[in-house]
Amino acid sequence: MGIFAQIQSAVNSILPQLYEDEDLVTVVTWKRFAGSVFNESEGVNQETYTDFTNISAIKVEKTVGARRFSQNSAVNEVARAWDLTSGDVVYLFRHENVPTGVSVRDLIVDGAVTYSVKKVFPVFNLIVKVEVEGYA
Repeated sequence: MGIFAQIQSAVNSILPQLYEDEDLVTVVTWKRFAGSVFNESEGVNQETYTDFTNISAIKVEKTVGARRFSQNSAVNEVARAWDLTSGDVVYLFRHENVPTGVSVRDLIVDGAVTYSVKKVFPVFNLIVKVEVEGYA
């Protein structure tokens, strides 16, 4: 058995537990782009989507760390409390839960927030990393 097969087996054994952890997982709707239809009454193209609901994902928000202000570790501990989120959001999906035919024209709906898909990275047919950005 090759090294990748051993890793894949180990990761596959833990993924179900990760995606059942309520502290890690958020449930989203993946809106896969289906097409565009011209609306004559409004004079614009309207995009249509196919909704895939109740998909579990792990949401990761990128954080901008605090800078070192001092050699004093107590001061640096206080500085870490001021960490700010930069707004970059990444979702980690189980490979088998991602709809087929996804594209950067898709949307991810997480609660009341809708994101546009920026990049999709399959990782060894185990997980799919999806970078998103705010959608207006």
